Amino acid sequence: MNNKFKIELFDETEVKGLPIHYKTIEYFEEFVTENILSEFKVILNGKWTYSFGIFFDPTDYKKIPEHIKRFDGIEKNLVILPPNTVSGELIKGYSVQFFISKIKDNPKGEFIGFCEMMIDFIETYFVLNYKKIKTSDFKNIRSKINWEYLKSLKYPADLKDQRYL
Repeated sequence: MNNKFKIELFDETEVKGLPIHYKTIEYFEEFVTENILSEFKVILNGKWTYSFGIFFDPTDYKKIPEHIKRFDGIEKNLVILPPNTVSGELIKGYSVQFFISKIKDNPKGEFIGFCEMMIDFIETYFVLNYKKIKTSDFKNIRSKINWEYLKSLKYPADLKDQRYL
């Protein structure tokens, strides 16, 4: 199947990003395809591929600058920037900022904080962009997450298993 929903981790700052195993990202891509795209019949039959670049922002989420507060998702301490389109390749590329301090403040640990922020991002994106998908739908969607599988992935992942771009 042609993957219409992609998530990629970026580390532009040369400050080492969180050591996330690539299988974590693969899990969320498959999870979204099965539980959102197929269920709600969005994106899969369209011509565009949606690519989400996750960037780790070192800004303390408690001190988010005023100019960032207007972006989508800020209530969940992440920022989804407007898309860049690559018409020739039919890609809509979104930059998503995850605040590292919010992830590290998670009482369940850094890795679970990252996974919970991924679900927050997924919910925010789909609720804001697809009228047929409601916040209330996410109670059921969240219940389908295989936390045992996610917890079985090595964290921190070895460098060879991180696959940052």
